[in-house]
Amino acid sequence: MGRSIQDPVVAPPVTGRHGAASRPDLPRSDARDATRARHAGEIRSQGFTIVEGVLAPDEVVAARGALDSVFAREAALAPRRGWLTGAHRVTYMLPQKHPLFRSFCVRDDLLALMRDVLGDGCVLGSLNGLTMQPGGIAQALHIDQAESVPGTVLTVNAIHVLDDFSAANGCTRLVPRSQQRIWTGDAEQIAAAEAETIALEAPAGSVIAYDGAAWHAGSANRTDRPRRAVHAFFVRQWVRPHWDFPASVSHAVARDLTSEERAVLGFGAGPRRWDRCADRSYLAGSPRPLEWLRDVLRRRLLGR
Repeated sequence: MGRSIQDPVVAPPVTGRHGAASRPDLPRSDARDATRARHAGEIRSQGFTIVEGVLAPDEVVAARGALDSVFAREAALAPRRGWLTGAHRVTYMLPQKHPLFRSFCVRDDLLALMRDVLGDGCVLGSLNGLTMQPGGIAQALHIDQAESVPGTVLTVNAIHVLDDFSAANGCTRLVPRSQQRIWTGDAEQIAAAEAETIALEAPAGSVIAYDGAAWHAGSANRTDRPRRAVHAFFVRQWVRPHWDFPASVSHAVARDLTSEERAVLGFGAGPRRWDRCADRSYLAGSPRPLEWLRDVLRRRLLGR
């Protein structure tokens, strides 16, 4: 398994929105900014950070119930689609499947942290629910992006912990500072790196945020209980996300999104498109203005 989270490589956890400020001598806003800067620095340097108290206890309970309901609806489908393996159970596109999860991408403190690391225009690349299977096997070490780019954080996976993460129940294990290495997928390198992993243990309600280029994996769940989490995967605005949310969610869901949810889900974040009928450009995923409709009608009436 490697070392535990109490190893000196890990800074002491700092409480988040529902906990006490870590610097009581500072004004509240200054303490929050200092805490966020510390977490951003840990992601850049050691490849990960742990923020406790992001979700309140009642929010954790609600999120468990929502995720369990999605898992139940997909019980027959999951084995056929490969969403249920010997290691884990996963479900994708949570903003479409349950309204509760749409707020996970726009929580103030977490979104501010993601913007500090990835830039103000960062968007959500995916929002998945996952549990390590009770009595299951461990995942192999991997990275969450197509390739490693040492020195630049392209993506951050923010794991919302819904059940206490422990070495026993399959918490994420990670090789500190491995985001600075070139990932080749070489089996010998991966096997050797296992000795360097640490167990990222954290209480329910925490967020474990790590660089998508850090070498990591879910560990074997040796208990008879689920180890549930929601993975909010953020990317820089110019990095291709895992999922095209504007094209994937239903019109009903898109209509109910707030302006900030739309922005973070990538509505209007794609390249500009040229509409040959209206002879004008618009942002992909953004609503077309009334002027566009008038231009189309005028051009058709004039036979142009």
